[in-house]
Amino acid sequence: MVGEDDRAVVVFTEERRQEILSQGGSQWWVVNPSSVEKCPYLVCCRRTRWDNRTEKIEHRSAFLVGRIASLAKLDESENSRGQARFQIAISEYAEIDRRGVWRKGLRNPVMYSTLKELGIKLKELKFQAVAPSAVGSGERRHMTIADAKKALAATFGVKPEDVEIIIRG
Repeated sequence: MVGEDDRAVVVFTEERRQEILSQGGSQWWVVNPSSVEKCPYLVCCRRTRWDNRTEKIEHRSAFLVGRIASLAKLDESENSRGQARFQIAISEYAEIDRRGVWRKGLRNPVMYSTLKELGIKLKELKFQAVAPSAVGSGERRHMTIADAKKALAATFGVKPEDVEIIIRG
C-alpha cells in the first residue's frame, strides 16, 4: 500500500542544485496541482546538459529531496498548449546521490511516485533549511549579496561570513 507520507513529485531537471536552493525550489513545471498537494516531497533527478556537468551528478540520478512548502503559478508561464507552469517551493532539502532513479524512456519530465518506490529511505535523509527569503517566492526577483551568501553557506555547510563573492562586470 502506498503511504501518503512518502509521496513525491519527481522532476527530471537541468537546474543546478544551487539554482534550486537560491530560488527556493524547482520551477517552470507543468503539473497537476491536486496531485502535488498530496505529495510532501520533491525529488530532483539530473538531466545532464553542457552547463550543469561541473556538479558531476550522473545523468538520471536523484540529487536532492525537498520538503514541499507550496506550489505557485508563475506569471506569464503558460506554454503553447495553454498549460500553466508552476514553481514547486521547498522549505528544507537533503542532498542525495541515488543513481538510476529517473527511468529511461519517460517523455514527460514530471512523474509521481513514493520515496520507497524510488529506493530513498526517509529516515536516512539529513534535511537542512532553505534560505527563508527564497521559500515560496514564485516569481523572479533580484538576489542580494546577503541572500546569495546565506544560500551558498547552506549548500556548502559553512557560515555566511565565510563566503566571498566577487562580481566582475
